[in-house]
Amino acid sequence: MSNWKKLFNKSHKTQQASSGSSLKTTPSTDTGASHTEDEFRDSRKTLINDVASGVGNLNLDSQTPQVITKDLGSTDPVLEKEVSEPVKLRPGLLTVKIYSSKDLQIPIPLRITKPILTRLANMGTNLNEDELIRRIEALSETMDEIKNSNISYYLPSTLSINSGDTTKNMVTNYSLVYAVVEIENSSERINSIGNTISNTKFNSVTTFDVTSPNTAILSVQVYVRVPGSLLESERQEDCLLGSFQYPISSSALQQEASQIRILNHEWKKLRNPYTDQDLPGAVSITLDFKPLSMSSKKSLSIDDFDLLKVIGKGSFGKVMQVRKKDTGKIYALKSIRKSHIVNKMEVTHTLAEKFVLSRVTSPFIVPLKFAFQSAEKLYLVLSFINGGELFYHLQKARRFPLIRAKFYICELLSAVENLHSMNIIYRDLKPENILLDYQGHIALCDFGLCKINMQLDQKTNTFCGTPEYLAPELLMGKGYTRVVDFWTLGVLLYEMLTSLPPFYDEDVNTMYRKILNDPLVFPAEFDPDTKDLITRLLNRDPKKRLGYHGVEEIKNHQFFKDIDWYKLSHKGYIPPFKPQVQDSADVSNISSEFTDERPMDSVVDDFLSESVQKQFGGWTYVGSSFNPENYA
Repeated sequence: MSNWKKLFNKSHKTQQASSGSSLKTTPSTDTGASHTEDEFRDSRKTLINDVASGVGNLNLDSQTPQVITKDLGSTDPVLEKEVSEPVKLRPGLLTVKIYSSKDLQIPIPLRITKPILTRLANMGTNLNEDELIRRIEALSETMDEIKNSNISYYLPSTLSINSGDTTKNMVTNYSLVYAVVEIENSSERINSIGNTISNTKFNSVTTFDVTSPNTAILSVQVYVRVPGSLLESERQEDCLLGSFQYPISSSALQQEASQIRILNHEWKKLRNPYTDQDLPGAVSITLDFKPLSMSSKKSLSIDDFDLLKVIGKGSFGKVMQVRKKDTGKIYALKSIRKSHIVNKMEVTHTLAEKFVLSRVTSPFIVPLKFAFQSAEKLYLVLSFINGGELFYHLQKARRFPLIRAKFYICELLSAVENLHSMNIIYRDLKPENILLDYQGHIALCDFGLCKINMQLDQKTNTFCGTPEYLAPELLMGKGYTRVVDFWTLGVLLYEMLTSLPPFYDEDVNTMYRKILNDPLVFPAEFDPDTKDLITRLLNRDPKKRLGYHGVEEIKNHQFFKDIDWYKLSHKGYIPPFKPQVQDSADVSNISSEFTDERPMDSVVDDFLSESVQKQFGGWTYVGSSFNPENYA
């Protein structure tokens, strides 16, 4: 299998615009830094002529929700009853219990001596320190024995470190090993509590809301945080020790059970995701699933969440970081005032956004977890993705190396393929609408401009999108099909590699003329396959554009020759860049313009007639296709 080592904050508002050749734009409300010396801040905004203003950029940013843990010790019961035939699962709660690891190996060379080993052993917690020191002392001065064994057997997984303040004499535990558990784009980091790196002790439990258990895949990745003093680079490095994935519905399950034991104290072998080869290490894990009760009448409300931070604002409401009280999971909650969308005739578009979010199955799209409503507001609860917008990271880097741009384009193409398979056009692909998760995978957000029920060759005429990314057929007002998404994909790839869209100009009308008429120019150093792909994606004739006959046409291009698309669709490739994210509640990649604001669900007194309220009758969502009649 190929791997990526071998392959090459802003808030915006939707505004009205006329569909004529001369478009006027209002000053952008972008509060983020300029993309390249502020030269096109005023042009990076979404335009739409038949929608007064969009539901607003979700402006979410994710990673790992906050952990609820407890010491399991050896008290967890072992269920003896075998499970029977597979059945269709209802949404519910998945409890993941990770006990320990065995035979973990650090795959990179360490700069280490016997004195360093002894010092680290003295700092270790929850281990047999005397036994470990005896083993270290038995080593020869050259430590030749370690060359034929596992250095991880001699290193503690958790260190006890003094605070440095001699007046307080405080000691904290510092975990060198941690596991990241992820399902449906929600994740937790579980830290080691003791023993050696090879045989790490975790003894922790965490619970997830699983809305699509029949397709959900649990992912567990184990990392070691190697101190800089042990590396030639002298910089701390988080090194992946191995991973495994497990489909929740793969075991034989009983629908009637109130709680289902999926895995029972089972050792799961780790694999090297770069090579797909088995590794010596393994993790001991138990999985329990509790389906939602068929008889439960209680629906979610805002009272089921703790409000933590404001993370974004739109025309019709705000987006807040919240914690679900029963599981402790961190989510992004988007609130929308009904009166606002009714007055601006946005009900249809808002319902369409919720429809899209509840149907998509791509791991590269921010998933909807729940939807509920009050008399005055609509609420969407989504996974909290806190690695920052791709726009923010492109600003910092100015341009990406080919390996990184290729990684993002592959995952974006997979997301677009998922949307097109459901006859949905995205229409607003741009760096601001692409988030990075805690690992560095992309997550597409903001579906306010999506067009649903679009067959392969069906056309629509709505003038919408962002100036730099508008396709020629859209500017000409002759109607367009789903291939507009492939034009924007080509623009985005060009921008990631050069720092600017291919036809960019500070004057929007001049930029439109360039999009329609100017030749496509590439820097001299451009990779030939990349150049050919972009040229084909930016064909001004939609019927000759790569992808006109389907996404497979793009996937079969030489640029993607070494991509295993099945592996990619299961997040099988390790991202070439990992954002700086401390924990699941980290909002450091989100603008302080939002996070400094006090989070609150404002009280409104809007009267809506019964006929208006009926429009929101199908809003509630607690899981994929969760209808009791489907599970009878």
